[in-house]
Amino acid sequence: MISSTACYPLNALRRCTSLASAAKRIHSSCVQILPEVAEALRGGRPVVALESTIVAHGMPYPQNLELAKDVSQILRSKGVIPATIAVKNGVFKAGLHHDEMEDLAKAGEEGRAIKCSTRDLPLAASSYYRQMHHKNLMNSAVSRETRWGATTVAATMRLAHAAGIVTFVTGGTGGVHRGGELSLDISTDMIELSRTPVIVVSAGVKSILDIKRTLEVLETFGVPTGAWQSDDFPAFFSPVSGVKAPATFNDAMDVACAWAAGRDLGMTNGMLVAVPNYDPAGSNVEAAIQEALKDASSAGIEGRDVTPFILRTVAEKTGGDSLRSNISLVKKNAMVGAEIATAVSSFSSCSFNVSTRTIQSLELPRSGVTKSRVVCVGGSVMDIVAKPNIDGRLIIGSSNPGKIHHSDGGVGRNVAEVLGRLGSKPIFYTAVGNDEIGRGILRRLSQECGVIANEETTEVVDHIGTAQYYALNDHSSDLVGAIADMDVLSHIPIPSISDLEGVEFLVLDANLPVERAMEASRRGVQAGCKVCFEPTSVTKSKTLVLFDFLRFVTYAFPNEDELLAMANIFVSDEVISDGESGVEYKDLEVIKHAAGVLLSKMKSDGQIVITLGKRGVLLAMNSHSGEAPVYIHFPAEVVADASSSNGPGDTLCGAFIHSLLTGRDSAAAVRFGMEAAVLSLRHESSAISPLLSSLSLNKYMTPEK
Repeated sequence: MISSTACYPLNALRRCTSLASAAKRIHSSCVQILPEVAEALRGGRPVVALESTIVAHGMPYPQNLELAKDVSQILRSKGVIPATIAVKNGVFKAGLHHDEMEDLAKAGEEGRAIKCSTRDLPLAASSYYRQMHHKNLMNSAVSRETRWGATTVAATMRLAHAAGIVTFVTGGTGGVHRGGELSLDISTDMIELSRTPVIVVSAGVKSILDIKRTLEVLETFGVPTGAWQSDDFPAFFSPVSGVKAPATFNDAMDVACAWAAGRDLGMTNGMLVAVPNYDPAGSNVEAAIQEALKDASSAGIEGRDVTPFILRTVAEKTGGDSLRSNISLVKKNAMVGAEIATAVSSFSSCSFNVSTRTIQSLELPRSGVTKSRVVCVGGSVMDIVAKPNIDGRLIIGSSNPGKIHHSDGGVGRNVAEVLGRLGSKPIFYTAVGNDEIGRGILRRLSQECGVIANEETTEVVDHIGTAQYYALNDHSSDLVGAIADMDVLSHIPIPSISDLEGVEFLVLDANLPVERAMEASRRGVQAGCKVCFEPTSVTKSKTLVLFDFLRFVTYAFPNEDELLAMANIFVSDEVISDGESGVEYKDLEVIKHAAGVLLSKMKSDGQIVITLGKRGVLLAMNSHSGEAPVYIHFPAEVVADASSSNGPGDTLCGAFIHSLLTGRDSAAAVRFGMEAAVLSLRHESSAISPLLSSLSLNKYMTPEK
């Protein structure tokens, strides 16, 4: 029996750091990791890998999708990040967006998903690697339907390890088939457990297999194996198999300590934790399996023919019991796996150091031929905010105890991060100084947010530092004063017409110098892009309007003050008046009037998304018939726990564009954008919430015409 008192001391655990980290560095660059998962790994937070075969082939749609959502929710409720492992169009993935998960769930029945074991991974990825070799990835990837490689236990282990994920939850593991001593029919799961350091949490081995010989093979391969809170090794549908478990894990710390001890010894194999399934439906299935085994023996069925015969017979005898029991045991395994992942992560800073691992970013090849459907051009800024302690008052001219907070900012950067976290893979053009601040901003965008930003799209200026904004707030978070060091932003590069060919949306913020903004928008229109404009500030946006910049713009995202300034409408204490005609308006009507003024200067299909603070959002659109503009008001949700006002507007902009890229109409895009903005409004530590990657567009459907 494993006891938690056998846990190694911390100084001993540290000795395996270099081995574990080195193993991860060897493989990690081949896997694209969902930004939410990458952020959790870097922060040492628990992550659990999930296989994709059970989604694509384990059960029919939509039960498979519902189970995937339930399992993810179980993990999240315990503070654990789920990471479904799969192969998408030849790309190894660790973590899927909601839209990807739904497509995977349908792909099995539609014949777009193949079952991938370890041997199949190189074959499934060969087309992607060929495209990368010819530097023509995006041109071919966007033209064909999405095809999936649904990973088995073995393949999931290999890719989870490559991504740096230690704990993996599944239904059941393979083993030695009955008659395997003659047929040599042994699951690849056994081989992978012998060579890949991942903790596999399953419901044991199905009794259609030879459980006793399976445990003997695991012993031969040196795989630590035990049952969860039981002395009997479970048989998938049944909590008992009649075979004694090699070891018993009483709790998650037992597993974590045994795992740490193995790493300290330099062992590179996996570990199997078998969780008993006590669901009543499982008993009926197990009884049917035993009857089928007797029938096979009586009929003289042997070798590789035994397993298919048993599966057919059990399906006929049990009806829906096997499906119900399967769903139940997967959920139970998820609960146990969450506990284990949490316990293992408590050692992360000592023995499972993922912070030194290089997580793959979607980098722009040096040739510059990679394409994206959306390009962002704008500022990258380090925001630094100082605030005295809550119980203290700011004393001018003296040193004040308090907190200083650093966060990545800049309107263009923020919008790019939103698009990246939502899965749109934007290319980002910006300028930074030749310093660690600038390199850090770009590194985090690429590695944690899925944004294409590197030396090909960035102007690195030697004699000017990266843009920084220093704000001094009082104890109530009201601004006392600020200094903006933004000189480097005058060097922001702009993409060429050839770079913009095939791009659907070009997003510009007002940090660009006027002449560069004008030229970038002209190139965008010539290349066939929809130009999107994020005003950034009242002064900057008004300057661009004076140069007739709006004639290139299809979408604009001002707040109320920026809109009024751009439309040259002045506000007094009591009334709001048009600076040109002197006509007075009140309330929302003046906003509509200002929007109409700007729409008349924009493209014929122009639209303006105006943020109105607590009053919500106003969508203003040019009419296709040439009549008066169309206005739609979206009331705001009451957010009692708002923590930040730095990123919601930029979040709305990025989420709106992401929605359009998925085929939604503008009204659906605004609703999704507002939901996304609320997450950033509630997120205190940075402008953009990392939880954006958990959002789903499924409920925001465009009505059929």
